[in-house]
Amino acid sequence: MSEEYGYIVFDEYFRPSDALEDQLSDIETKTSQGISRAIEESQLDTDVRCDIAYLFATQACRYPDLFQRRLDLARYHAIALCSSPAHCDADALNLSLHATGILPGASISDSDFECLRSTPKEALEAELDKILSAFGYEYFFNPELIFSGAMLTASHLLGLQWEFVYSRDPAFILSDRPVPIEIGYGFKIGLSACFALLLSKPIDSIDERPIKARLASRTEIDQINAEVRTRARKWICGPGKWVHNL
Repeated sequence: MSEEYGYIVFDEYFRPSDALEDQLSDIETKTSQGISRAIEESQLDTDVRCDIAYLFATQACRYPDLFQRRLDLARYHAIALCSSPAHCDADALNLSLHATGILPGASISDSDFECLRSTPKEALEAELDKILSAFGYEYFFNPELIFSGAMLTASHLLGLQWEFVYSRDPAFILSDRPVPIEIGYGFKIGLSACFALLLSKPIDSIDERPIKARLASRTEIDQINAEVRTRARKWICGPGKWVHNL
C-alpha cells in the first residue's frame, strides 16, 4: 500500500473519504485530553491508561511500513482457512494454524469454523484468488482494519508494567515515530517535555489504582531520549537548542 494513501478509506469504486482520518482524530483528541489531565495531576488513572494504550496501538498498527507484511499475512491466513474442510472442528483447525505460526495468540471460534464449513468450496476458492492477487490498495484491504488489530495490541500493552516519570526541568524529546513499529514487551516514550512513560515486563494482574509520577533519574532520561531518537524517522523536537545536536 502506498504511504500516500495510507490513511484514506476507499469504497468499491475507489472513491476516497475522510472516515478513517476522522476516527483517528477522535481517538487522538480524547487521549490528548487525558494526557493533559494526567500531567496536571501527576498521575495516570485507569481511564487515561486505557486511552493511551489504544492510541499507542493505533499508531503502531497504522505504520505504512507494515502494510505489505500484513497483506502477506492475510494471504497466509486465507490459504490456511481454505483448508478448513480438512479439519473436524475449530480446535483442530486452531492447532494447525498455531503449529505453522500463522495465527499466534488468536483462535478461530466455533461459529467462525461453522461459517467456513458451510461456505461452498467455489466461494472459498474465489475469495482466496482475490486475496492472492491483491496489491494492498484494494477497498477490501482498507486500513480501517487497524482498529481491530489495535484492540488486541492495546490489551497487550495494558498487561505490561507502566511507570509514569517526570523531570523537574524540560528534558524529554518527542519524534515523528512515537511508538515502535513492532510492539514487544516494553518501550519508552516521552509524553511532553517533562513527563514520560516506561512500559516493561508483563505483570500478573492489572492494578487499577492510579499510577503516581515519580522523579526520573538522569540515566532514565537519557535512555528514554535515546530510544525516541532511534525510532525517529525524520523529525525530532525538544525543549531546548540542545536537541539540534542529537
